[in-house]
Amino acid sequence: MCLPVRQIFQEMASEKLRLALTILAVAWATLCIASMLAVGEGIRLGVMKTAQNGNGNLIYLTGGIATRDSGHFYKGKPLTLKIADSNVVRSLPEIKAVAPTAVWEEDITFGDKSTWRQPLAVTNEFKSMTNLDLLAGSRWLNPLDQQEQRKVVVLGYSLAAQFFNPDQRENWFDTVVLKVNPVGKKVKIGGEEFTVIGVLNKNSAYIEQGDPIDYSSFVPLATWKRYHPDGDISGINVEPYPRADRPMLADTIRQVLARKHGASVEDKQIIQIEDMYLDQKTMRQFLVGLQSFLGIIGFVTLAVAGVGIANVMYATVKRSTRDIGVRMAVGATPTVIRVHYLFQSLLTMMIGGVFGLIATCLIIWTIASIDLEGNRFYERLGNPVPELSWLVVAIVILTLIMTGVASAWLPANRAAKVTPMEALQSE
Repeated sequence: MCLPVRQIFQEMASEKLRLALTILAVAWATLCIASMLAVGEGIRLGVMKTAQNGNGNLIYLTGGIATRDSGHFYKGKPLTLKIADSNVVRSLPEIKAVAPTAVWEEDITFGDKSTWRQPLAVTNEFKSMTNLDLLAGSRWLNPLDQQEQRKVVVLGYSLAAQFFNPDQRENWFDTVVLKVNPVGKKVKIGGEEFTVIGVLNKNSAYIEQGDPIDYSSFVPLATWKRYHPDGDISGINVEPYPRADRPMLADTIRQVLARKHGASVEDKQIIQIEDMYLDQKTMRQFLVGLQSFLGIIGFVTLAVAGVGIANVMYATVKRSTRDIGVRMAVGATPTVIRVHYLFQSLLTMMIGGVFGLIATCLIIWTIASIDLEGNRFYERLGNPVPELSWLVVAIVILTLIMTGVASAWLPANRAAKVTPMEALQSE
């Protein structure tokens, strides 16, 4: 089967105005669907990046309340976790890393400035488990800090700006910029002076039970233990290996810790376990739904362009009735005629689609060049940038093909049913 490409271009050229308007409509529709999907993909990637920082990939353990009588536990008796419990959890085979934490239940202050979020005592592993990143010239807690129980502290970016900037405005849409280097300066936790050894890079993620990293502060767990020798830790962060069965692992941890403390292994409330990764399932589904909704809006626009292609195809078929009859009289089959007009429709879609994708790339490049760094709302979304991924491009191309075939199917069928007699009568 050989397509008369020259004839196809001649037929398209004979409908210059209609064809130009149709290509413009297809380009606009492609721009709409591609940009909508790219925006949705950018938001999804940004939010997921934020969610996977901080505690987004961790299992968080806290003590619970007994609901069964077992050993020295009775209904309503609380269980408190100890640092030694983290060593028991660490021994399980599917555990990659463990980090016990404790809240230092005193305010952190600098002069007359304070924050209601109290410092968090952590181990050295906490940084890698939560993907924390430090500003240049800063450092994280090291083994000597723990060994010597040093009074040192690492501050979140916004907390450092709040404490040390001379005039820090508090507005959701204001740009937060740290204007001084606080490393080496002193802050107070309760009545004790601590030296600032580091400041974290901006991070819109969360840790523990919803504390924003940007407003958090971190001290060595060993230093906390020095001042609270009999204190209870607030929780244990657990990082499983990627292929671990997380629900089964959580149940195993619960049973192991319950048995260690002498509680019932059947008590589901004795250890509270929150899997941050599995909790994001609903959010991931919402983001996919949002992207699908934006794609549907773009698809509707493309469907309207498809109507324009159908009109052009009908006009072309009507004007070419005699030529179609002649071709069929000399041996062209209905399939050949049908493919002829389907190809013409797809060619129109391809031209418009290329222009639309080029326009989309230009818009995305323009948006990406806009400096929104520091805008709090933008940072809470994970600094999203529209992403024209290969998946998005594939979806757009597939949609263009489907729309092109659907638009030309009825006109192509009509052309395939033209007879030589009908062609003669058309004159």
